[in-house]
Amino acid sequence: MSRRLPLVALVGILLVAATLRFAALDASSLWSDEGNTWALIQRPLAAIAADAAADIHPPGYYWLLKGWSALAGTSAAGMRSFSAALGVLLVAAVYAIGRRVEQSTAPGAPRAPVLALTAAWLAAVNPFQVYYSQEARMYLLLALAGAGLFWALLDWQARAATGRTLRPAWLGFVAAGTVGIWTHYSFPILLSGAGLAYLLHWLGVWPRRPRGKLRDLLAYTGANLTIILLFLPWLPIAFARVLAWPKGGVVPPLGEGIALTLRTLTVGPLRDLPAPLWPWLVGAGVLALLGAVALLRAGRGHALLLWLLAPVGLMIGLGLFSDAFLKFLLTAAPAWALLMAAAPWLLPWPRAAAGLVAIGGAALALFTLPAYYTGPTVRDNYAGVARYIAAVGDPAADLTLLNAPGQGDVWGYYDPGLPVLKLPASRPPNPAATLAELTAAATGRRTIFALFWATDEADPDRLVESWLDQHTFRGLESWQGNLRFVVYSQAPTLSCGALPAPAPFGDAIALTAVCQPTLPQQIPAGQVALVELRWQARAPIATRAKVTVQLLDPRNQVIAQHDAEPAGGSRPTDGWQVGETVRDNHGLPIPFGAPPGRYRLIVALYDPATGARLPTSTGDALELGEIVVTRPAFALPHDVLPIQHRIGQRVPSGRGPLTLVGYDAYRKDSSHAPDTPLIPGDLVHFTFYWAAPDPLPANWPADLDFTLQVGDATLRAPLAGGLYPTGEWQAHELVRGEFDILYDGTRAAPRLTVAGETLRLRPLPR
Repeated sequence: MSRRLPLVALVGILLVAATLRFAALDASSLWSDEGNTWALIQRPLAAIAADAAADIHPPGYYWLLKGWSALAGTSAAGMRSFSAALGVLLVAAVYAIGRRVEQSTAPGAPRAPVLALTAAWLAAVNPFQVYYSQEARMYLLLALAGAGLFWALLDWQARAATGRTLRPAWLGFVAAGTVGIWTHYSFPILLSGAGLAYLLHWLGVWPRRPRGKLRDLLAYTGANLTIILLFLPWLPIAFARVLAWPKGGVVPPLGEGIALTLRTLTVGPLRDLPAPLWPWLVGAGVLALLGAVALLRAGRGHALLLWLLAPVGLMIGLGLFSDAFLKFLLTAAPAWALLMAAAPWLLPWPRAAAGLVAIGGAALALFTLPAYYTGPTVRDNYAGVARYIAAVGDPAADLTLLNAPGQGDVWGYYDPGLPVLKLPASRPPNPAATLAELTAAATGRRTIFALFWATDEADPDRLVESWLDQHTFRGLESWQGNLRFVVYSQAPTLSCGALPAPAPFGDAIALTAVCQPTLPQQIPAGQVALVELRWQARAPIATRAKVTVQLLDPRNQVIAQHDAEPAGGSRPTDGWQVGETVRDNHGLPIPFGAPPGRYRLIVALYDPATGARLPTSTGDALELGEIVVTRPAFALPHDVLPIQHRIGQRVPSGRGPLTLVGYDAYRKDSSHAPDTPLIPGDLVHFTFYWAAPDPLPANWPADLDFTLQVGDATLRAPLAGGLYPTGEWQAHELVRGEFDILYDGTRAAPRLTVAGETLRLRPLPR
């Protein structure tokens, strides 16, 4: 290999790493912890320290980021650029450690930087590292400090073996250790792993060698004491915070824990993953195992192996195998890349094998990272929710509700200007005070936009949500990452029309009245139809039933549906008293993109265990009249819409860039469980979301068809099913179409053809 070629390759790898880490830095929203970062760095250094003393992180990262932000700014991109730069440095550190390993291996091992370059490449394209290189939190700095610590350890061992001065390694070890321990309280586990690796090496136990010199051991001990001394001002606070850490935790079964560790190190917290995922995880796990064997044979694997195992041991010891703590494994990611890169050493043609490993890493990145850069919910989508509220909310009439303390800072970054209510105000919540404050704040409000996060911890008894379900109408509900966004509406007046005679549902339940704001309701697509049902028990009821309120188009396709036990679950039917009237509110969100027109409103009761509906005098449902759907007055942000599969694919039809925003696909009548496996003979329900070009071209067609192929079944239809021809669309309008097609058991992915262009959709669940 030419002497310059490795340098050129390294520069190329670093450029790729920088591109992946700096690309679209602000494409995803800040989430709650990043909002806390943003709030902290606005404060003076002393105030940062005071706030960090009450938190579970030392102030080192925030101090460094505050200095960085003086140049880069405090925008999402400005703050995240610090982690991106650290991510590139981490790739360079992986290369440097790989070179150190190669240069100090036993005789006969490859001398060219094959391992170093391969490891650097795997680190550069690793989705786990890319994800946290774009987050304004301390975990990339923690991982880089860990890499610096083990580089210094390996350099120390090499210098001790050749009798060279230990000073550079000593200084590097102290510097990395000091940065790490001021960054995160988990860093001592890496110091422990490094200490065990050093002790085994010094004793000559692993690998087998003569015992080291006493002065070297004393120097290493002095380095660790120096790190503690430099942390001494913060040490009492650290002890207090760690001892106050919530006790307990769950350690999964061995197989599940291994799978979760492999998944995290391989793809991180990304949601859009290649299917099936298991071959990638098995391949990565086997490579790391082979790499460990190869390095142990060469006499250099023990430090990297302990580096990898130390964070995993911390996770097991504290029961931290949950979404909130899996990021602690980031400190093991560099060792993971190095071990995988060492696997080709066991093969006859290590360079060719290294090339295949590098290709595999690149392929995984190509399968996962594009969706990461474009998906609005790769992090909790506070930005999208704020854009939605800014578009539809009225500061004089509406209210934003935050249910967890950690949301306040990030909402301050995106705040669209509506009044904010933070409830519950304490943990555990005070029921009387919480409900009194909620009642007072909600009085006179038209809409309440609720952002539910970590509800099990913030409001385990669902005090706030239960009150809202009983006193308001639940509308749009959408998961935005781990953030659940729910829109509640309050009607100033309802017109209640008693039915000519109570409508029976089975033998024991009757519907006595239906209340709506107007008759018929005229609702813009994206808004909520309000329906209050008044039920009466005619006889004792032994079972629980659910209510479904549905909106049907002229083709009897269900375009909107709200299912719940009566009164939002607070009044189950088996608790009704004979003769009492139960008021049951239903907010029926009119889907975004629903074509304008008249739709039928129906109600039914069913057994949630079997799905069987209670009989009525007209069948198994009761007609409640019509709802008129109108066009929305303004365009709404697409990123908060509950779309199962987002595409954003433009179709260059020659008639303007029509966009397929995304689609839903599931077994018919299984929208509540879209992953329900299909069997031959099932109907598959597709909902396609189209966006009209802006502006509409002069030759925009009167109507435009698509062709959908699922196995041998083919469906050809207008984009909106004939209900809303494209010639009537407005510029930039979002329009949806609902369709059913027979499933014949095919394994092939569905294909959608529009204007001569074919798009391959995701495989259907089987």
